[in-house]
Amino acid sequence: MVENVNLTMFKNLAAACITLLLCSFAPLQEKVDKIKLTLISKSLHKGQSFTVKSDLYYRVSGGTMVTRFTSPFEKIVFTNANGEYKDYNVKQNTVTLMQGFDLSSKNSLFYSFFSGSINDMGLAALGYKLVSTRFENKIVITTWMPVGPSKIIKKAEIAHENYLPIFLGFFDANNKPVQKSYYTNYQTVGSIKMPFTITEFDYFGDKDSLITRRTYTNLILNAAVEDTYLNYKIPASAKVISPSTDKPKK
Repeated sequence: MVENVNLTMFKNLAAACITLLLCSFAPLQEKVDKIKLTLISKSLHKGQSFTVKSDLYYRVSGGTMVTRFTSPFEKIVFTNANGEYKDYNVKQNTVTLMQGFDLSSKNSLFYSFFSGSINDMGLAALGYKLVSTRFENKIVITTWMPVGPSKIIKKAEIAHENYLPIFLGFFDANNKPVQKSYYTNYQTVGSIKMPFTITEFDYFGDKDSLITRRTYTNLILNAAVEDTYLNYKIPASAKVISPSTDKPKK
């Protein structure tokens, strides 16, 4: 009997040692600081289709984001966590300068996921407060309302499945959608999961809407990411032009 107990203890100890040995050789999860992705954005409005291709660079530390548009036009857009925004037209050598919290990279998908703020998707920082939570099957739906006055948006809703956001919607006073975003095709980036496909619906009326699908591919991380555009300097000869009345959409 004692012999059997000793044998069992020896097997358990051996198993524990093997597990410890294997863990000691397991590769550590690399911390992500630099990201590069190819972004293809396809929009459909009133039967007309429009496709934009770009390379997107993001530095987690500091929140620097650079989007290099390659087709059908060529320009480079810069923004950071402070909301400093630069839109450089390469061919015309002109630059548009803007600044504001709504232009900050903190409002980007990358910041939400790498900062761990996917529970509110940045709504709290935008002045929204959580007012209710409900469950539909295995989906958790939270409702948020703007703290201050809002002319159009009266509430927002976020849906989470398996702790990941799958939907974000904004609604007016009549509970009609103003914008809906769906997050799909989750893939692993370092130690987190991010959606590589985002489908957005912007509503301008009962019969008018803009549908945009953003697809991310060709993921590159850290040392493999060239710093050319993350450290890009706009030529001093670039002419500064006045911004348009329409702020760019991130």
